[in-house]
Amino acid sequence: MATCPHCGRKLHFRDWRPECPDCGTHLTYYNSNLRLLEESERTEIEHAAFQPKVDRAKAAYAGSPLAIIRIVLTLIPIGALFLPLVVSGSGKGANVIEVYKAIDAYGLGNVFSDALKQPACLAVALLLLSAASLIVSIVLISMSLGNHGKIRVVITYGVMFLLAAGSLITALFAGESTGVFSDGAEVFRPGVGAYIYAALFLVLFVYNVFLINKGIPVKYTPCLIGGLPSEEYYSYVEQGYSIAEIRRKMLVALAELDAKLDETLEEEGAAK
Repeated sequence: MATCPHCGRKLHFRDWRPECPDCGTHLTYYNSNLRLLEESERTEIEHAAFQPKVDRAKAAYAGSPLAIIRIVLTLIPIGALFLPLVVSGSGKGANVIEVYKAIDAYGLGNVFSDALKQPACLAVALLLLSAASLIVSIVLISMSLGNHGKIRVVITYGVMFLLAAGSLITALFAGESTGVFSDGAEVFRPGVGAYIYAALFLVLFVYNVFLINKGIPVKYTPCLIGGLPSEEYYSYVEQGYSIAEIRRKMLVALAELDAKLDETLEEEGAAK
C-alpha cells in the first residue's frame, strides 16, 4: 500500500486524486527536482563508466599504427583461403570455394562426426574452426585493452594458431582420403595456401605478444558527473563523502564551469 512521501499517510484505492487528502501534497510533483537531479547524476555515472570501454575499443582498432597493422594482419589470412588449400594426386588444387562445395556435398555434420575417423575430415573441421575463430577475434579485438585483455589476446590467438597448425599437420599425415574430397581413395595433401594460412596465424600470434609488451596508448574522453571530473567524483565516493557533501562540491564546480563559459563567450565576442 502506498504512503504519502510528505506526511506518511496510508493511501487507499479511493484516494485517486493526485493530492494527499491530509497534507495536500501533490504526489506527482513531490520532490520532482530532486528526482530529476538523481536521474541526471545516475545517467552521468553510467556514461562515465561506459565511455572508457568505448575509448579502449577505438584505441584497440585504430589507436596507433601498430593497432592498424594488427587489423590488417588479422584480415590477410582470409586471402590465403583463396589459394590452393588442398592438392589431389592429379595435381588439381582446391581453394576455399571448392572446399566449401565438397563440404556441402559431404555434409557439414558428417565432417565433424567423422573427424575422429578420417584425418581429412579432422583437417577440414580444424580449418573451419580456425576460420570461425578468425571472425571472432575481430570482435574480441575491441576488448583487448580491458582488465583481462592481455590474457584474452594470448589465449585467442594461441588457439587460432593451434587450430590452423593442427589442420595443416593433420593434412600432412592424412595420406589417402575417401571422405570429403573424393568418392574413391585419392592421395590427399595440403596446398600452398594451407602453409601460408598457418604461417600467417603464427605471425598473428607473435605480433600480438609483441603488441602486449609494447602497449597501445588510450586517449580517454573526459567525463563529468555533476560538473566534477569522474575521477574526482569517484575519489570522493571512495573517501566516504556523503551525497550532500559531494553535491556541494558539484555546485562549486558548476559555478566555475559557468564562469569559464562566460569568459570564453566574452573573448569570442571581443575577437569579433
